[in-house]
Amino acid sequence: MLLHRHGAKPKLKYLALLLTGFLLSVCATLQAQVGSSDSIGTGGRHSIQGRLVFPSGQRVDIRLKVRLESSGAGDLSVFSDANGQFSFKSLRPGNYTVIVDGGEHYETARESVPIESASISSRRSVAIMPISRPFTVQVYLRPKSQPTDAKIGVLHAALASVPKAAADLYLKALEVAQAGDRKKAIEHLQAALVIHPNFPLALTELGVQYLNTSEPVKAADTLAAAVKLTPDDSPLRQHYGVALLSLRKLAPAEEQFRAALQKSEAPTARMYLGITLAMQRKLAEAEKELVAAVKFNTPEVNLAHRFLGGVYIATREYKRAADELETYLRLAPKAADAAQIRATITDLRNKP
Repeated sequence: MLLHRHGAKPKLKYLALLLTGFLLSVCATLQAQVGSSDSIGTGGRHSIQGRLVFPSGQRVDIRLKVRLESSGAGDLSVFSDANGQFSFKSLRPGNYTVIVDGGEHYETARESVPIESASISSRRSVAIMPISRPFTVQVYLRPKSQPTDAKIGVLHAALASVPKAAADLYLKALEVAQAGDRKKAIEHLQAALVIHPNFPLALTELGVQYLNTSEPVKAADTLAAAVKLTPDDSPLRQHYGVALLSLRKLAPAEEQFRAALQKSEAPTARMYLGITLAMQRKLAEAEKELVAAVKFNTPEVNLAHRFLGGVYIATREYKRAADELETYLRLAPKAADAAQIRATITDLRNKP
């Protein structure tokens, strides 16, 4: 009995380390999903942050290839994340073109993004642009069946039954959220819901914004209301699960992630299900889901390696645990507790 208690302490110490700051990790991962990113760039300081939007105004919840063309610097490419966002970093001044491969159902979309040199004045000749500046772009997808001269952004059936004032506020919220003003986005969404309370898109977006502003209680309440209106919405189920997971309501969170995966195979839903199972000590199931998640090899599931490390510590597979934690640090070298994790890896490598 004493041996068991003595052996349990190191495992609990390691597991506590891996779970430390979990809520921050969830929010960070949500916001990184939030932007599948290329950090290689072209040797500069600027960045392009983008968002893909369906004709209805709803964010794109499928992964599409996004290329960045520039003269003389070659092409860069990423895949948009589960929220339709992407980014390109470390860009030098020049003329860039964002090209979105719409796949089978949507036309290829192109948006020009000129990045001016920091050494010249802005277009209005008022002030010098900052040394480092993010440039934002919102790309509306157009169905292939739609005539080429049709207006981009025509409201889909999802907004057709919504009062125009509420729909306009919703679209404004998407625009300001993309620009980084979450407070204003929340205000627009709240106003839209005053006009039209049973507005699933607005409820979903409001819940996501509450998650991004670290208000999981409000997020969970808002997303629960949205789920009642659109129970078959897979991304919505996933967001609701993340809110519940942030509140450590593990069994309800597991239910939401499983429901999301019944509708579509999303890497992040698979990862969050694995994390939820790990936190419930359902280790065999957790390993299965986390391994399935990392096989997608996409940036938004990097956290799965960290929790796989925790699972292997709990099952005393120390070499595998160290391998997974090393992979996590390679993919997320700026993790806030990187030094602690490196120390844990050293301890694990020294175990028989």
